[in-house]
Amino acid sequence: MKTLKDLIKDRPLHFVKSGMMIIDVAKFMGLHNIGAVPVLEQSEKLKLTGIFSERDLVRKCIAKEIDIFKTPVDEVMTRKVIVIESHDSPEYCLQIMKQEKIRHIPVIDGQDLLGIISMRDLMLYDMTLKEEKIEMLNSYIQFNG
Repeated sequence: MKTLKDLIKDRPLHFVKSGMMIIDVAKFMGLHNIGAVPVLEQSEKLKLTGIFSERDLVRKCIAKEIDIFKTPVDEVMTRKVIVIESHDSPEYCLQIMKQEKIRHIPVIDGQDLLGIISMRDLMLYDMTLKEEKIEMLNSYIQFNG
C-alpha cells in the first residue's frame, strides 16, 4: 500500500516565508499553479507557521477589501494548520480532509515538512488505482473467457 510520502516524493516543496506581502504570495501561487502554500518562518530551521490558500485570498482579503500590496501574509493566513504524517495512507488523508472540510494538507515527517497534498492529488491517485483494477479484471476475463 502506498503512503503519502510515495505520492509526493518527486515533487518540489513550494513555500513562502513569513512576512511576505499577500500580492507576492498570490503571484507565487499563480506562477507555480498551486492552490495553497505553506508559510514558513526562519528560526534555527524553517518552521511551519501557517498556510495560505485561494480560500484565504477570497474570504479574508478580497471580501474584506484588504490592501494586498501592503499586508503581510501572516495577518490573513490560516494559523491552525492541520497536518498529516508521511507514513499515513491516501485513504486516511482523504478522510481527514473531508472531516475538516479542507482541500490541502501539509505532509510532515516528524517535525520536517515534506510537501503539501491536495484533494485533487488524492482523487487522481484513486482514479489510477481504479483504472489498474479495471485493466486487471479485463485481462482476467479475456484470459479465462
